[in-house]
Amino acid sequence: MLLDEVTGGLDALLERKRIADWSNNGLQIEGCDQIRRIAFAVDAGLKTIQLAVEAKADLLVVHHGLFWNQPLMITGTHRQRVAACIESNLSLYAAHLPLDVHPLYGNNAGILEDAGFTITGNFAEERGTKVGSFGQSQEGRSFESVIGALEKTLGSGPTRILNECSPDTVFHSAGAITGSGLKYAEEAARLGAELFISGEGSHASYHQIVECGIVCLLYGHYLSETVGIKRLMKHCATSWPVETCFLDAPTGF
Repeated sequence: MLLDEVTGGLDALLERKRIADWSNNGLQIEGCDQIRRIAFAVDAGLKTIQLAVEAKADLLVVHHGLFWNQPLMITGTHRQRVAACIESNLSLYAAHLPLDVHPLYGNNAGILEDAGFTITGNFAEERGTKVGSFGQSQEGRSFESVIGALEKTLGSGPTRILNECSPDTVFHSAGAITGSGLKYAEEAARLGAELFISGEGSHASYHQIVECGIVCLLYGHYLSETVGIKRLMKHCATSWPVETCFLDAPTGF
């Protein structure tokens, strides 16, 4: 495929132009015109870029790109990353909030669905878009079954549990905002969520969460946001005549 075909397809699929963001989403670095292999990753760190080059990828699609709001000087580590892409003729495409909020390939809807909940709505507005996903289960999902289901998806149990409960506690409603979405747990609780799934913890949010009583599962920023990029990769692999690969570069956070 041509680079313009791929990026145009991603733009349309993720509604890039409609969703306001801090990230300069879309094609951030233009490389070769012919796309045969696309690598997918959470972050555009130097290690991930090098892995993409080693994998002979023509395009790297990431959740966290290199350009955010105000322009960055091309110096230091930022220069190294940009230079690594340009020197290898590797294109870079970023999708931050558009990937978080997508109803089929998004991080938030995806992690809730994998936990066994049916998506019924959205909450938590950021820049005019409700970024959180709200889900329900008529039969209810036990705490133990949610942990087991997400371990299959993420390959790990939670790094932290707030307001711990017994394994047989049953949840009929849940909210999710991956990455650093913990500050919205209280809002989810006010909307009726009994469980909240997110990425990293927050000292500033701790007391309000404990006091409102909602059970929170934290899986780390990186790991919680592997969900959407892998879903997007699967879609591209089955829809386009290209090879795909996922590059795992965990940060431990």
